Amino acid sequence: MHQSRACAAWFAAWAMLFGAFAPGARADDDLTLANLNILHGLGCAPDLCRVPDRIDLLFDWIADAGCPDVVTLQEVNDLPAQAHQSRALIEAELATACGGQYDGNSVYSDVQDIDEEMLLSRYPILSSEVLVLHSGLAPNFTRHVLYAEIDHPAGAMDVFTTHLSSGSDQATNPCSPCPAACTAAGATTNRECQAVQLADYVNLKNDTATPAFVTGDLNAEPGSFEYEHLVAQGWSDTHLAVGNAECDPLTTGAAGCTSGRESGDPSELESTADNVDRRIDYAFLVRASPSSSLCVRLDGAGDLDGDGTATRVFADVSNPFAACGASPSAICWPSDHEGNEVDANLGCAVVPTSPLAGYALLAGLLLAFAVALTRRGLLRSS
Repeated sequence: MHQSRACAAWFAAWAMLFGAFAPGARADDDLTLANLNILHGLGCAPDLCRVPDRIDLLFDWIADAGCPDVVTLQEVNDLPAQAHQSRALIEAELATACGGQYDGNSVYSDVQDIDEEMLLSRYPILSSEVLVLHSGLAPNFTRHVLYAEIDHPAGAMDVFTTHLSSGSDQATNPCSPCPAACTAAGATTNRECQAVQLADYVNLKNDTATPAFVTGDLNAEPGSFEYEHLVAQGWSDTHLAVGNAECDPLTTGAAGCTSGRESGDPSELESTADNVDRRIDYAFLVRASPSSSLCVRLDGAGDLDGDGTATRVFADVSNPFAACGASPSAICWPSDHEGNEVDANLGCAVVPTSPLAGYALLAGLLLAFAVALTRRGLLRSS
């Protein structure tokens, strides 16, 4: 565990001791998640931009994030003609990663074996299915949604993950012929239609009493039709919900950004520089049905409950586990993307009952701010 997360965990333990949290507030039924577009690497033959090294680093980050309940991935490949396929590399890690908690609990979209979604779970997967979306290059190449129902201790939990179209597969081309539901919702392009179909599918499938997650690389920034259509469903953009910075590279550098790194060669994957300047990767929280009695609180970037998982950008600093650079050094980044990390605590907020507890909560907010600055190198630790 690198220093910023270790500090957050230390404070959480201190705060619990002095009353900022009720005893047992770190419950096993918290809903925790990490999401990342892992980069297929097809532009970097023959080793797919050092994909074995990148998958190793991915699992270092998963462990560092407290072994989230669910990990969702995009751009996973399983092409027989290519060596070092990411699906096989990921599956080879499952027996030992996080003590084997994900072993036997993974699903893969398996539509065309290129640019697939994959989901790992610490808990049994009750069911799963794939929805193929309207796609500009169909039937040769399609986009899709991977859905799984997880047997979580808090109750059955729905998780959806997707990767919407980019310019390489006609994302902004006119939607024609366009499904009636897309036209009715105002979609005019292929990717806008995919966002409509995603929302409709989630609204159709999600019927659990626990919150659901919708994750993925939308290839669309906040303010776009795609993004606005999803938040119009009442879904919470978890990154903004806890006060994290919006991506604004002109004023705040890489803070809050998740994409922009060179993907056609390993140069920027081997650099300690961030090189991200857009936010196109998301983890949306779909609240439980109105009849549910569950209270949901998102744990912010400071990880106040000390479980290692927080609501923040995932894998957003250069390799903190080893000195990195060009081969044979360790690689600096697992992907051309940074991802999402979410900790949804179940149970209503505990109101401080003593001045000391109130001070602890205030200190926690200050710590979260300091952690965010430290992770971006704006503060130096001794």
